[in-house]
Amino acid sequence: MKKPETMRYGSNTAMEYHEATKHSEISLRTSGHYLVWENKPSPFKVYRNLPSIPLPRDLPHPQEAALKAIRGEIPRKTLKKPDLAVLAEILYFSAGLTRKMRFGSEPYYMRAASATGALYPIELYLVSGDIPGLKSGVYHFNPYDFALVELRKGDFRSDLAVVSDEPIASSPFTIVMTSLAWRNAWKYEARSYRHWFWDSGVIAVNLSATCASEGLTCKLALGFVDSMVDKLLGLEELKEATVGLAVVGAGLGPHAQAEHKEIPALHLNIEPLSKEEADYPIIWDAHKAGELVNQSEVEKWRQGFKPRLERLIPVGPVVPLHPLKEEPSTPLAEVILRRGSSRRFAQQPISFEALSTVLQASSVPVPSDFLPEDESLIDFYFIANDIDGLPSGSYYYDQETESLEQLKLGKFRSISGYLSLGQPLFSQVSVMFFLTTDLNHVSESFGNRGYRAAQFEAGVRAGKLYLSSYALGLGASGSTFYDDAVTEFFSPHGEHASPMIAVGVGVPGYKARPGTILPQFATR
Repeated sequence: MKKPETMRYGSNTAMEYHEATKHSEISLRTSGHYLVWENKPSPFKVYRNLPSIPLPRDLPHPQEAALKAIRGEIPRKTLKKPDLAVLAEILYFSAGLTRKMRFGSEPYYMRAASATGALYPIELYLVSGDIPGLKSGVYHFNPYDFALVELRKGDFRSDLAVVSDEPIASSPFTIVMTSLAWRNAWKYEARSYRHWFWDSGVIAVNLSATCASEGLTCKLALGFVDSMVDKLLGLEELKEATVGLAVVGAGLGPHAQAEHKEIPALHLNIEPLSKEEADYPIIWDAHKAGELVNQSEVEKWRQGFKPRLERLIPVGPVVPLHPLKEEPSTPLAEVILRRGSSRRFAQQPISFEALSTVLQASSVPVPSDFLPEDESLIDFYFIANDIDGLPSGSYYYDQETESLEQLKLGKFRSISGYLSLGQPLFSQVSVMFFLTTDLNHVSESFGNRGYRAAQFEAGVRAGKLYLSSYALGLGASGSTFYDDAVTEFFSPHGEHASPMIAVGVGVPGYKARPGTILPQFATR
């Protein structure tokens, strides 16, 4: 008897989760899921009876040229210790509210970074030492009130460092990304676990780019003792969990005090997201399978990366990138406020120079705790529908040589839409990117937790595709996909390529209003 497809990964719970949550035409047509709008989760996490500290509303704006900031190029400026105003800037341009709309009688808010289904499952927390304007403590970022909710008083950076990454102890603050599972599962059910990492990766791009604009380093960390970080933040088990950490300005903070002997549990009063919540045990099975239980496991996991032994040798025509000689100098703040998810494309061409610039900006090394410099878990495959200077067809981007390998020639607009769950929007785009990984390689390197790393890095790459496209005056929109159909389309070259996330880029078919600073405080 033929073994089930899930067995090709061995006894790997995260990979079994991946197989079980693949989309196909059959799985979508036989799904009995429907949305109960009266039970839609609240977009804001609200703590009852806790003190909060208003963040300054006259916050600075990241003024570095967007493409430089997206690439992580830190300007030559005197590094200064960040104060409360800079912290407010980082939080706002990562996850602040930028657009206010009304659907019926209800106000609706969009945020600085995109999120699947505009459901915004990712929450930001702060573990900080003393900085000008803010006492040390553990805080939750409330984007609606634009305030920090105080969860713990005192310096807990050493406590976080000892269960994660040592530079945290010398960083002014670390921003922790968590996911409220039900907020996204309400719509996307078990597949929503993937979205934890897509959405946090996109936020991490805004966060890192804003830090770069201010001359601050930002290192992304996925290695940590899960239970200890969750406890520090007071997260509710099987409801929410830590996704990743952003260590900001390592070396610029006062060195942290010695860790506490015991961290007491927090007993928090939190408003429920919905009247009812559904459970998806498969999500927590996959997540718990990747947990690290002590610092020794964290260090071992960080050193797990194994270079791919086989390099893909081009068999088709190869085209070197030709990025723009003169890049636009649009400030990062303007690009973030301009960004949205395009809902119509004009089916007009973009230049090969623009495509090259977007690819180059999106594939730069990501400072992280699990990847050696210049290494990546993510490959770029794409369908070129309308690129001036590049024949229509399918391509693979070789990041090492900064060149494109032509896989198939042809007009594939209908295919780019079909692969994206048959959505006509993605037949309109000029180029359709599918960010993929070799899950066997990921599993061999990092075990179950490697699935998190691959999905998270894909989210980061997608975030860079978004911002760099908008920096060039283009539009972008993210999509899910028919998993196996994507692999099949790019085979035989992509026979080991499992799609993680998809992003369409093109010329917008309309002129969208840019976002504004703190729209929730505007006249209602």
